Amino acid sequence: MRSIIFLIQHPKMPSSRVRVLNLLPYLKGLEFKVAPYPQNIWERFKLFKSLRSFDLVFLQKKMPTIFETFLLRKCSKKLIFDFDDAIYVKHDGKESFTRKARFESIAKRSDLIIAGNRILAEEAKKYNKNVAILPSAVRVSDIPIKNYEFKNDRLIIGWIGTAMNLPHLKLVEPVLKKLSEEFPIELRIISSKSIEMKGIHVTFINWSLETQEEEISKFDVGIMPLPNDLYTKGKCGYKALQYMACCIPPVISDVGVNSEIVRHGIDGFVAKDEGDFYLYLKLLLKNENLRREMGLNARKRAEENYSIEVISKRLLELLLA
Repeated sequence: MRSIIFLIQHPKMPSSRVRVLNLLPYLKGLEFKVAPYPQNIWERFKLFKSLRSFDLVFLQKKMPTIFETFLLRKCSKKLIFDFDDAIYVKHDGKESFTRKARFESIAKRSDLIIAGNRILAEEAKKYNKNVAILPSAVRVSDIPIKNYEFKNDRLIIGWIGTAMNLPHLKLVEPVLKKLSEEFPIELRIISSKSIEMKGIHVTFINWSLETQEEEISKFDVGIMPLPNDLYTKGKCGYKALQYMACCIPPVISDVGVNSEIVRHGIDGFVAKDEGDFYLYLKLLLKNENLRREMGLNARKRAEENYSIEVISKRLLELLLA
């Protein structure tokens, strides 16, 4: 039986959970161990010394220093690097010499790179020809989905995400304010904190892993506005996938691979600008049948292409190759 050690950032990190922890129960035929990448340098060296006992070392998203990458490579029989964000640039989209150098170092020394989407794969292929694309997996089994027989007092436009990404909502603040004058709407935010939006009825729901799908299933529409920069172009559309899994039609920015995840006009809408967000949100808000039809299409697409069951099978094939 092939043995593998998964080196993750932290069990509570979204990427660690989505790209590794959620998939483990489905990786049949593997003997595996999960270890957070140590913060202490001496603990790292101790960990490196143990890696020779595993057939595969799977490093998830962590970019070690160039020296540590050299040691990691020396101590690994086979090294796989997995990433799902544009980690080679800063979060504001600006280039970073340090990030780029670390990314190049781990990319060149890996036996296989697993990228979350086409754009990330293209960047990795600059340094390594052995690159596979594996989308992030969303939970679709045994989760609450939208009950279209139930009517909310207000039409709920929902957003879920980390507090760091809350400013993205400001991109559609004028749109939501205008829609608030035309419809009884509510912006429902699921996060660790909220944000003020003038002229908009905002409800804050504290994020919880146990209740996130239940809360999403109460939305009427899910939104994912994004600025267009080097960092956001690398995003894997997980927010949209969460909406889709719960049978909620998404309206998302046309950034990166979003238009490859959401089929425009079928599963939801892909907005190129502020005007598009207004047009598509208005269409959905005034047409319940359209919301239902797109929501059902979105749910089916998530099940068939992005579910934990589907993605874990593809990951297992890569690990056993």
